[in-house]
Amino acid sequence: MGKIVGGWLVTTFGYFLTLFAMVTLYSILFKQPADYNWDLSGTFIGVPLIIVPYLLAGLYVKRSFVKKRSGALWVSIIPVISERLLIYLIGYLLILVGGDGSINGITTMMFIRGEAAPYYTYTYMICGVFSIWVCMITASTQHKAELGH
Repeated sequence: MGKIVGGWLVTTFGYFLTLFAMVTLYSILFKQPADYNWDLSGTFIGVPLIIVPYLLAGLYVKRSFVKKRSGALWVSIIPVISERLLIYLIGYLLILVGGDGSINGITTMMFIRGEAAPYYTYTYMICGVFSIWVCMITASTQHKAELGH
């Protein structure tokens, strides 16, 4: 269980590091805040968030686990599900308490994308399956040196 929690920490650290790096890079390259152009910034930030943290988690699993595929599954599936649910729940609760500043019928997804996470779309949520796949492939891939060639 300790290795799985360690994997979750690697994934979480990778997620926040990637998020910070991509938001900063976006602001530098495009000279605008990340919440200005949702489509551009959402793609620019979202694609690395789907790949990088789970690539790091896969490398952790490859180094730390004997059963690499099952380890990668547990290390990646919980962060994928919990991250998506937690962001949605926080956005929903903020709307309930009037966090959008008005009661104008704004949806939870619009609020989340406009205020904090322009990458948070239905496509991003579905691509969590791809994140799990990235982790599992990274963890179970062997190099020629490991095969004895």
